[in-house]
Amino acid sequence: HHSSRVADDLALSFALSVLATTFALSVLMALAILVNTFAMAVTLHGTPQSRSPLVNWFAIEAGIPFTMAPPRPSNHPFDQVPFLTDDGGVEVFESGACLLYLADKYASSSAEERAAWTPWVVWANSELDGLCFGAVPGDHRVRGESMSKPEVRSVGRLDQILGGREWLVGDGFSVADAAVASYLNYVPIFHRGADLSKTPNTVQYMLRCAERPAFGEAFGAQHQALVVAKCNEWLSAGAGAGASGGGLLGALGLK
Repeated sequence: HHSSRVADDLALSFALSVLATTFALSVLMALAILVNTFAMAVTLHGTPQSRSPLVNWFAIEAGIPFTMAPPRPSNHPFDQVPFLTDDGGVEVFESGACLLYLADKYASSSAEERAAWTPWVVWANSELDGLCFGAVPGDHRVRGESMSKPEVRSVGRLDQILGGREWLVGDGFSVADAAVASYLNYVPIFHRGADLSKTPNTVQYMLRCAERPAFGEAFGAQHQALVVAKCNEWLSAGAGAGASGGGLLGALGLK
């Protein structure tokens, strides 16, 4: 009986050892997959003065490791920045395309989810760009801004949309916000005379985004501080105007 118990104990010990080893191997394999997925393969060619910081911002928010590289040389077909590379020979140019690639690979769970944020990224590149910079195709010089004009359809409509939600997609920050808020928060940087006090929902959204730590990390503390200060200035001006000169007097220009 004693030898039988010993044999049983040895068999149980062996079984437990096998289970422990199997579990440990499973954990190691899972960790290897995770490490491989988020390996520092993403490289971004860019400069703080370009639009590459908006790609940095989303990568930081999403916890995607990346390395910065000089703007040139790169394989960008038009010799511009940002330009992103990744494992498998992936090469992406245009800031919006870089954002969508990172979101698709590292933050997406379904085509339906991608369908929610993709239109906002495309809209930022196609229309919001012109509203914030006044640029024309083939000429990227800053010509002026239209965000101070709520009578412009897209400006007024964006303010209405942001009056009903904190973030553009769902209940939290997403790649859509990285695209749209980056452009909006360039307005106080490039247009010191801009006045967005008549679109308070847009300004509150800009402020929410600018106050995020990752925004400051991507764009720099000075950029962040200027945006935050200007947004607070516009909100105060809007509140003051609403309290002292709204209604008929405001409409008649007598406030």
